[in-house]
Amino acid sequence: MEEIKSERQKMIDGELYFAGDPELATARKFAREQMKLINGEEDRQIRRQLVEETFGTTGTGSYIEPSISFDYGFNIHVGKNFYANFNSIFLDICPITIGDNCMFGPNVQLYAATHPLHPVKRNSGLEYGKPITIGDNVWLGGGVVITPGVTLGDNMVVAAGAVVTKSFPANCVIGGNPAKIIKEIELDEKRTPLTVQRDKINALDKQIVALLEERMNVVKAIATIKKTSDQPVLDSSREQEVLAKIDTYIENDQYKETIKETYQEIMDASKRFQQKQLD
Repeated sequence: MEEIKSERQKMIDGELYFAGDPELATARKFAREQMKLINGEEDRQIRRQLVEETFGTTGTGSYIEPSISFDYGFNIHVGKNFYANFNSIFLDICPITIGDNCMFGPNVQLYAATHPLHPVKRNSGLEYGKPITIGDNVWLGGGVVITPGVTLGDNMVVAAGAVVTKSFPANCVIGGNPAKIIKEIELDEKRTPLTVQRDKINALDKQIVALLEERMNVVKAIATIKKTSDQPVLDSSREQEVLAKIDTYIENDQYKETIKETYQEIMDASKRFQQKQLD
């Protein structure tokens, strides 16, 4: 028998959940009580202890200046030697994970919470979130905003005022709205131009694989629908429609043929997967 998830577990897992759930309402009330204690405490050691009681996990040597705001606290995980300057905001609907030796400037805002785009669903009280993950040795300048689902690699520097709407690889400086790579950070070992480009490919491949997994989840759902309604796998008109749309998405004509061939192979693999699900 399939276990029924609580609204709290749905929230942590990034699924649609009802924010008005009594358990979550109680947790938010407790979080606000903890915020008052943390932000009002002048003794640094006691404030640190209060943070450790409230957060999911905290590393040694971590310190947070007042004031800090959060939804729950238990979804915040910080590593060793974490420092946050004044007025930090953590909307920790989903896990917010911060590595070792990270520094946050004042007014940094991490938003793991989001809402459905459709107005009816949004007005129903249903919400969801996406986790935020920040690597080791990351410095966020003042006023940085991190949006849901972002992952930042190790050793990154994010310029003050940046709005980060997508993930970035390690060892780079980003800035702007939306944030873009400004420069790469050269570590002790000098990387060749070829290595630099290959590292970019590796980072892109990681993002592509994540997107392909999302796509395959949808393909699996489609296969289930076709199986229950006794529909064939092949839908030639739909396939041509997808390829036509892909054609309009490609901005560089030099890559059109290659990208369309790649998508044809993706669809062929999806059809084989669907057929296995139907067999």
